[in-house]
Parts: sequence; C-alpha cells; structure tokens
Amino acid sequence: MLNNDQKKNIAFLDCTLRDGGYYTNWDFNTGLLDHYLEKTNKLPIDYIELGYRSKVKTEYRGAFYYSPQFLLNYCKNRTDKKLAIILNEKEVNLQDLDELLDPCKNIIQMVRLAVAPSNLSRVVDIAENIKSRGFLVSVNLMYASKWEQNLYLEESFRRLNSVLDYFYVVDSYGSMHPSEVQEVFEKLRGAMDVKLGFHGHNNIEMALINSLTALDSGATIIDGTVCGMGRGAGNLKTELYLTVLHKKYNLKVDFDILNDLSNSFTNLKKKYGWGTNLPYMVSGAYSLPQNEVMGQVKKRFYSLNSIISEVQDVATNKEDFKFSAPAKKLVNQFVLVGGGQSPQKFYSFIREYLKQNPEMGIIHSSSKNLEVFRDLKNFQIHCIGGMEMDRLKNKLFVEQMENRIFIVSQERYSALNFAEKFKQNIRFLPKGHYQTNYTLSTTAMAMDIVNYYKAKKIMLIGYDGYDQSATKEQLELFNENQSIFDSIQVNKLKVSSLTSTKYDVNTNSIFSLI
Repeated sequence: MLNNDQKKNIAFLDCTLRDGGYYTNWDFNTGLLDHYLEKTNKLPIDYIELGYRSKVKTEYRGAFYYSPQFLLNYCKNRTDKKLAIILNEKEVNLQDLDELLDPCKNIIQMVRLAVAPSNLSRVVDIAENIKSRGFLVSVNLMYASKWEQNLYLEESFRRLNSVLDYFYVVDSYGSMHPSEVQEVFEKLRGAMDVKLGFHGHNNIEMALINSLTALDSGATIIDGTVCGMGRGAGNLKTELYLTVLHKKYNLKVDFDILNDLSNSFTNLKKKYGWGTNLPYMVSGAYSLPQNEVMGQVKKRFYSLNSIISEVQDVATNKEDFKFSAPAKKLVNQFVLVGGGQSPQKFYSFIREYLKQNPEMGIIHSSSKNLEVFRDLKNFQIHCIGGMEMDRLKNKLFVEQMENRIFIVSQERYSALNFAEKFKQNIRFLPKGHYQTNYTLSTTAMAMDIVNYYKAKKIMLIGYDGYDQSATKEQLELFNENQSIFDSIQVNKLKVSSLTSTKYDVNTNSIFSLI
C-alpha cells in the first residue's frame, strides 16, 4: 500500500491519441480532439501523449503519426497538461533529431523512446542527445514478459541512470501476471535509480491489476487510454484506473466529466471494436505478437489449437510420419487454384480443359474449390496451411489419394493432427525463396513448389481478388499475393489468369483453350 508521500508522486499519462491511432490510422476529427482536450483538462491526468514524431513514410498516416508543429501548437493552446511525444527508436538515429525535435521546443515537455531490448545499448546516445535539448526523457522498454535475465546487468542501465527521467516497463504482449510485474520492478530498483513507469496491454485483462501492482512495486507513472483504446487488445482504461484510484487512494475525480470523456469515444469503439478476444488472449498468454496471431487466425485461417500446440511444442511428432520430398515428376505447367468463386462458376469448362490436358499439374492453395477437381487424373498438390487438413479430412477418401500429395509447412507440424489417414501422402518441401519472404502463405508455398518442379508456366484459376467491401485481412492477403506474382514475373516465370481477376497479371480465357 502506498503512503501519502508516494501518492503525491504518482503521475498518470494518457496516450489515447497515439495508441488509439493504430485503429484510426492516427486520424481523429477536430471535434473529438477538442472534446478530449477540454475534458482531460479537468481530470487528474498529468501528461497527454499526442502521438509519434516520425520520418516520412510512403503510405498514408494521419496527423498524430507525424505530430506536425501546427498540431502541437493547436493542442498546447487548448490544454494545461504537460505534453509528450514518442519516437520509435528503430526508425530514428542521431541525425534525425534536429528535424524531429526542433519543432517540439517550448511545446513538448517529455520525449519517450519505444525501444526493443536488443537495442537498449543503442538508445543511450539518442537519450543523451534528447536530454541535452531540454526535454524530459523516457525509455519505454518493450516485451517485458520476454526480458532476458542478464538484461538487468547491462552497462546500458548504468549509463541511462544519469540520463533518464523515466524508465518504463512495457508489457507489449499483455501477458504478465502481477507476480512477474513485481519481480521485474524489484530487479529494476536494484539496477536503476530513475523513476519507473508501467504501460500495460489488456490481452488477458490484467492491465489494471498489473498497473496497481506496479504502483505498489515502485512505479511513479502509469499509462492508460480512454476506453482502453489501443493496439490490438488495447490498454489500461483511463476511466477504470481513475475510478479505482479514487476509491483506493481518495484521488479527486469529477465522474461526470470522466463519463463525458468516455462516452465521446463510444462511436469509435462501435466502429473499430478494440478490446480483447480469444486470439488476443492466446497471444497474451503465450507472449506472441498479437498482430501475428490475429493474422494467422483471420487471414491464414490457422486454428488456435495449432498455434498453441506449436508454442508448447506438443505438435504431432514428425517422426510418426515418413516425410520425404515430393517425387520429381515431369510437370512443366501448373494450374494454381485459389479460393475465389470462379471455379464453381465455370465448373464444366475448367474440368474439360484439364481433361484435355492430363499432363498439367494442379496446385491447390485453398480447399474451397476441391469439388471442381476431385476425380480428375491430373497430378494434384495441396498446400496445407491454416486448417486445410481439417477441412480435407471430410472431403477426400483414401481411394482418391492416388496421384495426390499434401505439402505441409515445416512451421506447422500441428496441421498433421488431422492427417492420419493421409500420412503416406504428406511431403515436406525445402523452404524456398517465397516462403522465406511470405511466411505461412500458401501462395508462397505454391511458388516454391513450381520452382521445385522447374515448371515454366503457371495459370491462375480462382484468384479473383476482392471488391470494395473487402476486410483489412483480405486486402493484406491481396497485396501479399500481388507482391508474389510481381516477383514471379520479374523472374521470367510465365503467369496468367484463366478466369477474371483483379490481380495485375496477364489474362487469358479458359474458353479460348477448349
């Protein structure tokens, strides 16, 4: 329990405009910004972090990603809170600081540095330079749940002691438990003399208890966001934290104003739906990057069981299967089948074309169109990603295994849990160029298969693309596939689509070939 002197030294930083920007692309309309600044002025919030200061990107990012001087002045004129910005250390070097920080002078009080543990030694010179410019300096050290034990012994800690105003523990994965928070702070107190802070994510809904534990363990500054708005599962809720501190430590809070502030973000929450869910909980529980887990579930369609099995190393023992490389069949041309609707639409024409060309191989990057190709005599290869084997087990029978193999990603042994009756047909393909650059992509697996067989030509069927209602994950997948197709064409492999497509590839027509 904190004593009265400790209570007076507790600071709170609200980083809604920066962390919430991961959902809005760092765009917030002026009306909401004005309301936010007006209400936070009347609440026990010490710092407002406005956003990143960043070098120019080629893609669009909103105002609070760059925090231009006009925006900094606009906010300063509307709040009496101390203002902070944050720099992404991996994108910044000493030569960038004039450009990034000169516009912040006399506006911003604190500059924070988001740093990966592997770069801790590199950040010391940058922190010293920022300090010399008259700013308060904070290092926010990420991935706290995976810090190595020897981290606390690094020379960097000694050097930062003489520079920093705050050193933050950042639970990037939202995976820490209170006992772990306590242990980390005990070690930091033995290694550093600077003020300590805590930035918690809410994957397993521990952000509040971990923040309170951090306070009891010596933290003097805590981060939060309105309604917990923040990357992935989000952050400690500002309104929850202030409510608890009001009850626990008699912190003075105007709850009507706090309610107005919280309600002003209701529409954004309905639109973007941040907060934890089962994939985010899994990412937190196992300290996995939450974007990666969500991408695997929503874009790659991997099962949560397979993701957890891989982390726990309890996937099916690969020695149970007689893995080998695929036989070097003489296949000069492949049809690559995607998950679009065109194969179903042109069912008869596609089948007729392949019956006329029995030497042509078929590669399935998805099982969605399996029925179109089920009993054809062509050599067929299935790229097993996500839950494909689970889907296939009820669609294929043992007698249909002749002239058919399954290529399994070496990164996903757990897919084999569904492959028992097909185990003689499972093959590993040596990881090639495309899988290296596009991890877990079945299209990338297909391209490495094409290279393995030294095929000269590939034709797309069912790579239709997406319309304007496409989800974020579908657009990411489209752009990823397009990058792969671009690379193929640079490498002189002939690729064309036999059905209508939104991909930028050569097009032909299935109807002109039969």
